[in-house]
Parts: sequence; C-alpha cells; structure tokens
Amino acid sequence: MTNPIDVHEALAGMRYPESVSLHPDGDRVACVIDGVAHVVTLDGGVTAAGDCHGLVRWLPDGRLLRATAPGELAVDGWRARVDGEIEDLIPGEDGTVLVRLADPGSERDGSHLGLRVHDPADPFVLTPGARLRRLAWFEIGDDRPHELALPGLTVWDADWRGRRALAVTSEDETPAGYYRPRLDLVDGGEVRTLHRTSWQLSRPRLAPGGRAAVVVEGLSIVSGRVLRADLVTGEVTYLGELDDVTDLGWLDDETLWFTGWSGTGVHGGVLGAADGRVLSRWTARGTLGGRDGQPSLSVDRAGRVAAACWESPELPPEVAVASLADGGWRQVTALNAGLAGLAVHQEEITWTGRDGLPITGLLLTTPKDGNEPRPLVVVVHGGPTWLWSSSFAPAESNQLAVPLAHAGAAVLLPNPRGSSGRGQDYARAVIGRFGEADLDDVLAGVDHLIAAGVADPGRTAVMGLSYGGFLTAWAVTRTNRFRAAVVMSGVSDWLSFSTASNLAGGFDPLYHAGADPATPEGREDLAARSPVYHAAEVETPTLILHGERDRTTPPGQAEQLYRAWSAAGVSTQLVVYPREGHELVEPAHRRDAAERVIGWLTGGGVL
Repeated sequence: MTNPIDVHEALAGMRYPESVSLHPDGDRVACVIDGVAHVVTLDGGVTAAGDCHGLVRWLPDGRLLRATAPGELAVDGWRARVDGEIEDLIPGEDGTVLVRLADPGSERDGSHLGLRVHDPADPFVLTPGARLRRLAWFEIGDDRPHELALPGLTVWDADWRGRRALAVTSEDETPAGYYRPRLDLVDGGEVRTLHRTSWQLSRPRLAPGGRAAVVVEGLSIVSGRVLRADLVTGEVTYLGELDDVTDLGWLDDETLWFTGWSGTGVHGGVLGAADGRVLSRWTARGTLGGRDGQPSLSVDRAGRVAAACWESPELPPEVAVASLADGGWRQVTALNAGLAGLAVHQEEITWTGRDGLPITGLLLTTPKDGNEPRPLVVVVHGGPTWLWSSSFAPAESNQLAVPLAHAGAAVLLPNPRGSSGRGQDYARAVIGRFGEADLDDVLAGVDHLIAAGVADPGRTAVMGLSYGGFLTAWAVTRTNRFRAAVVMSGVSDWLSFSTASNLAGGFDPLYHAGADPATPEGREDLAARSPVYHAAEVETPTLILHGERDRTTPPGQAEQLYRAWSAAGVSTQLVVYPREGHELVEPAHRRDAAERVIGWLTGGGVL
C-alpha cells in the first residue's frame, strides 16, 4: 500500500497542457504549460515560446498569438493592451482578432473558482450592470481596440468571422445570467437576437459563408444538443439527434466537427451541417481536457487532425493528436511520464436504480491480498449536471479519489440522474427533485457493492464538492449508514443560497423548478431540501472544508452547516482556507485538506 498523502503530493504536481491550439498546417501544437507558452512538435519536442501567458492561438497565417495578464496581446513584435482580464481570443481570417474580456471586479462561476476578477479598488463599489464581460477587436499591427457595443449585456462566449460576432449574452452580468442566456448576432452597430432559452448555451459558431450559425444548448456548464440558426430566415432548429456535445466547429459550409461526452468517455467526429446526419463518429475511454473542464478540440484547416489534452485511466494528461474522423488519440508529450506508476484499476460498473433504470459509475481499486470486503468511499460529483469521466486522477474533491484507492479503499464515483454523458432526459431528471432520485441512485450503488462483496457495510464514507457537498450533507440527514462524511464547498441552505450565491436567481430557479424565495410556499420548499433544517436526524461525523472567498457557495453555507450540526450534537469540524475560492489551489492548502480528509476517515474507522 502506497502512502496516500505521498500519492496526493505527486498528483498535485501534475502538469496540465492548457489552451491547446493546433497549427493551421497540423504539424505542431501550441499550449500553455505552467503558465508559459510552449510549442510542441508531433515527435514530442517541447520549446518555450515566450514569457508567462494564459492563452495562445495560432493565427491563420501561422503566427502565434499570445495573451497575458493583465490584458496584453502579443504577436511577434506587436503588442496591444485592453482594460480587463482576457478570457478568450478568437482570431479572424482577415488579420483581426476578437477579444472577450472581463471587467475588474466581475464575477466568475464555480468552474473558475467562484472568485471575482481582481479589482484593486478601495472601497469596492458594486452597481448593477457596471462590471461586464465585453468584446473588442484589433487589427493585428494596430494597437487600438475597437469595442463591439452590446448595451447592457455581458458576453459569456463568442465567435468572430467576417467582422461579425456571434455571442452568448445575458442582461444579468453575474453568473446567474448565464442560466437565462440569449444568442446575439453583432454586425457593426446592430445587435440581432437569434434565440432565447431557459437552458444554457455554449460554443457559438458562425458558418464560413455567413448564412448560418450553430450553438450547443444544454444544462449548466454545457453538454447538450446542437442548435442551427438560419441567419437569413431567422429559423432556429435542433440539428439532428446528436447529444452531449461540448464543442464543435465548421469544416466548411456543409460539415461540422464535434466532440463531447459519451458515458464515462468521450466521442467526436463529423456531421452534416444541413440535417445533422452523423458522417463519422468515434468513442474513446478517456477524457479530453478543455475550457471549463469540458471536452474541446483544436482542428487543422484541412479538417484531418485534431489536438487536445488527453488522458486515460492508465495515462496522465499530455498533449495528444488524433484523426478527426476516426479518433485514435496519440500522446506526443511526456510531461507526466513519471506519474504513470500511480495509476489504479478503474472499472465502469452498472447497477439498477430503485425504478429499474441502469445507473453507471467508476470503481477505483488497487490490488490487495485476500477477498475480504474493502472500506468504501463514495465521492459525489458537483454540478449536478457534470460527471465522473475515465481519467488518470479524477480532479474534483481535491483529487483524492486515487490517493484513497492507494489507501486501500474501494472508491465509487457514481453518475446518478442529473449527470452528463447520457443525454438531456437523464440530465434533466434531477430538476425539482434534488436529493431524491439522485441520492437513491447513489445509495443503490453502495448496496450493489456490498451485495457483490466488494464493500464492507460497516466501513463506508461519503464525500463531495459543491453540489456533491450538498448531496453528502443531505445523505447523512436521510441515512446513518455512513461512518464519516466530508463536505467540501457545499450548499447547506438553499434558502440563503437563493440570495447570497453569485448564481442566485439563475441556477436555483432552473434546478428547483420554480421554488420562489419571495413566496411562503417557495421558502418552505427550499428549506425542506436544505440539510441545515434536518440536523436532528444526523449522527454521522462530518468534516467541512471551504474556501474563504468562494462566491458560488459562499462560506456562510459552511458556517451554517457547522452551527446546525454542532447544536445537534454531531461530531463536526469546520476548516476555512484563506484566499481560496470554490476549489483549493494553493499547494499547502491542498496538502492540509488531504491530510485532514485521510485523518477524518481513519479516525472514523473507515480506513
């Protein structure tokens, strides 16, 4: 058995290629490694390409565009600045680049640590509509920015072609607005709304000929179906039946490439742009890294080669390339080769929900002597529309799944109803039913492993982050079967969340199916689903970990849970990490949290 803290320390040092961009000729890849731009050749050569940069993109002419914080663009000897934090770069085909930037003090969601963009103002003054995400474009070679005016709107995602922008926007500038988006075409000084939806939108893409556009519509972060907008008639329709798409792009006016989730793996390929007919499709057991943690690709101009950050249960993350049409991912870097020996056995398992629906998840184990049941740790993912995918070291919940397996536990990563990877009906099944069918699915998975002799029923624990933190706290109000629980950045009170979170007024009306905190009935409904109001039923010792600056699940959620559990006589401890947001990033804090979790589970008789 390997010391789990040593395993965690090694995994915490893993190097992730970010902002992966394939050269138009398909013969090299640019990316950001450890905050520095690099160029990778397909035979594995890695060369630094500049100072500290957050984003890199190849221009159509083969020059490398780089973005730094705070707000500087650079290409060869040209430099330009913008006032704000650069969040995306979209090169045009005519020597221009569109920049999406966030005003100082604007809010980030939980996928971006739930922190505000840095603002040195003292005092900090907040006024509705004053801190937006904006669009500006540059002529490469001219350092004067040209702002695209979208009065009163904030921009969450955009595309740029023929000096027109296609943008996902909202009137509410906070992350809550992302849950009430619209799709706008920005042409000169005119803003034309193409689509409004109560779902979420991502990856808007303009067709080369300028007559059509596509966008992904789904839940939360977003994995969903493709919408096609006819820019001449204004008609917006679903493009075929393909689901769980997370990224796509035009190959020409007739075809699109796509990628996304498929079960606990990924899929990708090519589809027709007129009818959505799938022309080629591959699936793979692994995870493609990308923006917001969703699978994304960079494709060469010939439409033959794709590049991404790729990992599998056996292989740590590296820059990789594949055939766009056929898949077959081949890693070309060896940044993390020394960590491969830490891989654990990872198996996709299936069990039956109480209504007979098949539920899947991942089971992580290491070899052991004998056939006696193991301790079981259930780690619930956030979202709830998210998933556990087949990856080398699942990152959520402080990357503890693999260390816990090395500690001798069977680690169950369940994908209950509400998860991505199985279509929109499955993802939407949790709406208005938080803590019901999804918790039943998780507990059925525990029963399945106990019945199979894998898990010791007297040595089980549950833990999770964000929504997973909520479901953990909720689980111990519903059952006393767990000997220990760990709540990370969780929601304990949906009523206070509905006004305190930076998602408030967006996330909660969608997922709580209209429970309105402005009405007595709505308040009663939200309280009924909140762990803090059910503390009298809890016996499970609970460790609570939270970031001091988290604005997605504010630290008051952790304080409420701690006070409620303490008042009810539950063994509990609250740990708040200074400077941290929705997830821990400082190495010392990550190690401290790992030590505390392992200690809590050991002291609770689980490990």
